[in-house]
Amino acid sequence: MIDPFVGKTNGTIDFSCLETPKVKDSDLKDIDLVLITHEHFDHFDPELIKRIVLENNACLVCHESLVQQLELPKRFVHAISTGEHVSLRGVDIVATDAHHPKAFYPMGYLVSGNGHTVFHAGDTDLLDDFSKIKADVALLPIGGYETMDVVDAIRATKAMKPEIAIPMHYNTFKMIKADPLEFKYKIEKSILKTQPVILKAGQCFKM
Repeated sequence: MIDPFVGKTNGTIDFSCLETPKVKDSDLKDIDLVLITHEHFDHFDPELIKRIVLENNACLVCHESLVQQLELPKRFVHAISTGEHVSLRGVDIVATDAHHPKAFYPMGYLVSGNGHTVFHAGDTDLLDDFSKIKADVALLPIGGYETMDVVDAIRATKAMKPEIAIPMHYNTFKMIKADPLEFKYKIEKSILKTQPVILKAGQCFKM
């Protein structure tokens, strides 16, 4: 699980959720790993994270600056920085660079297991280093508010050439409204062999 969030607000109108969450706290079961990309409230809910970790005996992977805020027993926590690698519960995890200026230490993750590699970009702008990312599945923000918009997410897809590209981080708040169908259409009309997949909240996708 990466950046678990079930609709909590930071108390401002701008960050009122536009959708009712499809997942409840009680649905978050059978979780082995929790990965956190950065400290913003819609990615880092300390109480929810602690509950998930303790109730599931899960491993937490995040930057050291977030470890200090969670007060979890050390056996659950694995601090990581960009470029570092850790293997936990049969899964290989590499922390990747992200550019998200208002975050203290933003990261993305390359997660590999069962013969597949998934890239979760986190909150980030377009980076030159995306051309070095090799993943079967890429999850890319398209909301355009301090992250990539649709155009830059397409550029990132062209740089990485994943088998599957899934847009994320859009339409939950008013400042990140975006049209995932535009992303899908432009990928399909390009020379890329990448398959764009649009998921609704609560929907699953399997390779």
